[in-house]
Amino acid sequence: YNDIRMGAPMESILTGYKDPRMPKYFEPSAAVPGVYKGIRTGIALPDKIYADYSKLAPMPSKMQLMTAAEVWFLKAEAALRGWTGAGDAAENYEQGVRASFAQYELSSRADAYLADNTSRAVPYVDTKNAANNVGAGHATLSNITIRWEEGDAFERKLERIITQKWIAVFPDGQEAWSEVPRSARQPTLA
Repeated sequence: YNDIRMGAPMESILTGYKDPRMPKYFEPSAAVPGVYKGIRTGIALPDKIYADYSKLAPMPSKMQLMTAAEVWFLKAEAALRGWTGAGDAAENYEQGVRASFAQYELSSRADAYLADNTSRAVPYVDTKNAANNVGAGHATLSNITIRWEEGDAFERKLERIITQKWIAVFPDGQEAWSEVPRSARQPTLA
């Protein structure tokens, strides 16, 4: 398909994190040369107006059903939930990021990335229709950082794990989409 483009959440998070995997996943846009541009999901799409936004980068001809990174993130979540034999959540989380970086031959950049405790998703700006912008303070704009913070609440730790898992499982959109309802904290029954 020639109509697949980067999504706005990928742009917001990968740009905000200065994530070195971005050029492994996408090509820079022609709309804003040298910049990666995504499209908000669910918006009205006038005829090919976003055709010059970031396309998928060439992908391997064989896709993996499950990567080592995904396994580490599953273990991180299991450890966070206190499951026996799952190991340490922080160690598993960091191994997941390292495995994803290794998959794209970016291992030398993993330590600096994992130490980053300030980078966050950036607001999304649609250069073609400002009504699609998602600004700072918007309810759907994540404020999670990269570095594991042991003192964070369960929900922030889980969001950190799932965010990195979402990045790592790209381009498996079904798997990434399934994480949202699956990982949501279930209410307790009173």
